[in-house]
Amino acid sequence: MGARRSNSGYDSDRLLAIVAINRERSTTTQDLALMTLRQAILDGTIEPGARLRQEDMAAVFDASRIPVREALRALEHEGLVSSEPHRGFTVSSLDADEVEEIYDLRAVLEGHAVRLAVPLLTERDLEDLERLFAEMRAASGPDEELARREAFYMRLFAVTARPRLVSLILRLRQDVSRSLRWKLVSHSPDHHQVFFEAIKRGDAEAAAEQLAIHYPKVVALLRRYLREGDGGHQ
Repeated sequence: MGARRSNSGYDSDRLLAIVAINRERSTTTQDLALMTLRQAILDGTIEPGARLRQEDMAAVFDASRIPVREALRALEHEGLVSSEPHRGFTVSSLDADEVEEIYDLRAVLEGHAVRLAVPLLTERDLEDLERLFAEMRAASGPDEELARREAFYMRLFAVTARPRLVSLILRLRQDVSRSLRWKLVSHSPDHHQVFFEAIKRGDAEAAAEQLAIHYPKVVALLRRYLREGDGGHQ
């Protein structure tokens, strides 16, 4: 059975499941609402463009509107939602120019992370990356493939031991993936293979160059995808 989405643009069953998981981790209702809504927006449970009515969200969290409103304001500060007078809060979405800007930033930051990480790679790191890469290739569907791919790249970037850099990269990758519904977009396995081969032979410049070459191609395809509803490659 498929996910049950409300008219407001979110999977209500999945959202309630996230609430149940996060309730034990939260000390206040505001923390619970903030943690849950952030996660649901980033993983696509709540779609870009969805309206988040405070009374509906208060019912989801079995709470008053006050902590929900404060959580939504915090998410607005993070850029995940926007608000308009008399319309409430709406999940932010990206246009083609914003997508291009994100990929420009990704090429710079991820290239920098690769140059930092490659000289630091240990045998254990390479073993982990080999396993994650194999899992990515063996993924049975687009959602699983996306999750495996993100695990592979974030494991590589973590080697830098630069938490702020890694956090920035993660946020940019999440912004794109949540806004473009990757399950409708085909992928380019050759890029990942070429990239990983460069990593394994210790050629950081070749790996960074692969990102710099590939990402403009992604942007061109995604512009077409956004304009026409066609598939692209990542």
